[in-house]
Amino acid sequence: MILSRRFAAPVLALVCCILLAPGYAFSQKTKTPPAKTPPAKTPPSAPAAVKDTAIAKLFEKPSDIKWVRYFKGRFDDVSVVDIALGYDGKNCRGYLNYSKSGDRFRLDGTLDGKILNLEERDGSKAITGRLRGNLDKRRIDAEWTNHNNSLGSFLDAEELAPGQIPNYNCSENKWAGRYITRFNGARADMILIRIHNGSLYGYLWVESDAKTYDLHGEMDREGNYEIEALLPSGKMAGLLQGNLKNLQSTDCNWVGSGEKRTFKFTQRNNYQLGCYDFADYNSSYDAIYPLTNCKNCNTWLDQQVNTWLTECKATIAAQKKQRIPANRSAQRATCWAEIACLTENLLSGYLTYSETWNKQSRGQSFSFDLRSGKLITFDDLFNKSFNINGWLDDFSKRESPKLPHYGADPEYREWLAREGFPMFTLRREGLELSTLFHTQYGRQTLLVPYANLKPYMKKDNPVSDLVK
Repeated sequence: MILSRRFAAPVLALVCCILLAPGYAFSQKTKTPPAKTPPAKTPPSAPAAVKDTAIAKLFEKPSDIKWVRYFKGRFDDVSVVDIALGYDGKNCRGYLNYSKSGDRFRLDGTLDGKILNLEERDGSKAITGRLRGNLDKRRIDAEWTNHNNSLGSFLDAEELAPGQIPNYNCSENKWAGRYITRFNGARADMILIRIHNGSLYGYLWVESDAKTYDLHGEMDREGNYEIEALLPSGKMAGLLQGNLKNLQSTDCNWVGSGEKRTFKFTQRNNYQLGCYDFADYNSSYDAIYPLTNCKNCNTWLDQQVNTWLTECKATIAAQKKQRIPANRSAQRATCWAEIACLTENLLSGYLTYSETWNKQSRGQSFSFDLRSGKLITFDDLFNKSFNINGWLDDFSKRESPKLPHYGADPEYREWLAREGFPMFTLRREGLELSTLFHTQYGRQTLLVPYANLKPYMKKDNPVSDLVK
């Protein structure tokens, strides 16, 4: 759901939307305690500043340099960068380096109190972008725009203490967790994944409602969250609020339809996230997806993402774009995953791939039997004599006109007729048919209740515990 202002299109409503629509536009970290004295008012001694000869050479009078400071951060909470800045009381100059590619840009501008205003230039001294924001309490929070303001990203960076070597990578401050509780005498199960820029997505299953709500929201640096609980139609059923600074538990308040609820959730499981990022002068691509205790599942997910990354590298290399301002950060791609259902026995969801060189996002669905580590196919679910593909095709044609956009949007109908519902996952209530992620419409789904499918299902199928 998941998406980022790195995309000109209104994507990342998401991320890529993961698992998986979210919204293939979208950084928050735990707040760093301020220094006892504001750094900008406490310049180091002149000799300390002069030690960095690369910074000293950027000033006409190196002896006027009041301080040199070093920062480490990320663009859009993904691409890791190193920043070195010097300040002479008015001018602020330095360098920005991408950690993975080593590409370096010169920074030149002003620092007026907290207000930072810098031009970004490449090796030929051409303006490639601008950084505008704040330098305050050992942190840079700034908006980056390219040379003509057609692209934008957010930079969040922390000042490094002398000798500090932080373990900065794109998976830092990202997590996935499963939370459980009792509500109305029955079970409630919530999956949350925190991805870039504090975006949250997942689902909430409330047994007493006999419903699963898709979740899309945000969390700030202090752990406060606000999440929309959505019905299959996309309509909001409730607004969830609470705090997750302590990931072990949360009192989640639901307000919606004139009803107030409180879910006292306890974390049942926490999961690592697989993560990859790369950025240079012209391009950036990244991927993030959950990893569980199922080794075969992790291997499969790794393989799919690595295949996509290889395709990204090959496509970018083949385009042979010049390193000029017009191409700065123009080639962008992101992969994200969404979880549709996660129980002790089942993991199902979506992978979404969004690229600037393709108008339509790509993707694939998955459903794993966690007991065997094997992908679940239609052959595992249905009797051989049953034509499941034909049955689902008839079902989708019959039910599609009931989708919210169908009657009022001709372009939506054309897209749906052309793309159809090529993917499926397994939820607690039934089999979910899904479109590919769309930058405007997101992921469109149809739920087939298990009751409709039960007569055609094998008795020993992998989700027999969900089929009532």
